[in-house]
Amino acid sequence: MNGKSKAWALALLLGVLMLGAVAGIGVDRLLISQPGAAVQPSRARGERDRRQAHLDWLAAELQLTEEQRAQLEAIVERNRQEMAALWQDMQPRFEALKSQARAETRALLNEEQLAAYEELLEREAERRRRGHERR
Repeated sequence: MNGKSKAWALALLLGVLMLGAVAGIGVDRLLISQPGAAVQPSRARGERDRRQAHLDWLAAELQLTEEQRAQLEAIVERNRQEMAALWQDMQPRFEALKSQARAETRALLNEEQLAAYEELLEREAERRRRGHERR
């Protein structure tokens, strides 16, 4: 694989990783739970608190009126379950694509780069674990 192909592959990987991060953050902030999934009461409270904090942040950043804020809350709640169902259907395909991109990336890296890449992935996984523990 020449340098240009490696650059494109790396750019694609970074794009997939960024898309994953954005999708994860969006789903995490807007959803309370997956439909049909048992949610522990303490977790549900934490998720409601996070959703409320996100709404507070949006209201402040956008300088929403009380009426707009109420409408935004209704929009989020109205779409929450459908978005959860969509994510539940999409997540396995997303994870498969992410695994494929990582495998292709590993194949193009030399030993030193591969070790650094694995370390980056582990740091990202640890960051996510810490984030989930705070919930």
